[in-house]
Amino acid sequence: MNINIIVACDKNNLIGKNGTLPWKIKEDWDYFLEKIDDGVLIMGRKCYLDFQEHAKSRTVIALSRNPDVNFKYADKAGSLSEALKMAKSYQKKIWICGGCSIYEEAFPIADRLYLTEIDAEYDGDVFLPEWKSFFQNEITHKTINTMNNKLTFRVLTK
Repeated sequence: MNINIIVACDKNNLIGKNGTLPWKIKEDWDYFLEKIDDGVLIMGRKCYLDFQEHAKSRTVIALSRNPDVNFKYADKAGSLSEALKMAKSYQKKIWICGGCSIYEEAFPIADRLYLTEIDAEYDGDVFLPEWKSFFQNEITHKTINTMNNKLTFRVLTK
């Protein structure tokens, strides 16, 4: 079963601000939802809290090492390896959706990286770890211009 990573970043590899996305770009959000549809999503606690309302109708595994934490619309795993074991039992496409430390742990074992590059700079506090040494082969890319941004959707493999 393939393991896919999906992430969007700005020109400086920024991916987050105060536990949420630093931008609201409809085309980026629509792409994300289209790709993850019918898959099982693996995400950290902060990402889950930001995504919670959307988790109601999806299969989500949220990560937390805290035994007292439970997730209303997600299964819980204490580690990425535990989450991957759980995800494989669903027989669905696996999507790793963040955050930073989970991406970093997943890069060596993931098969594909779905990277949306936003041609702009935003303010934030979480950055995408170095990925280029893991995903060196581009399968596809598509660039679109939105009202305010240029987005490049890349699919990369090892």
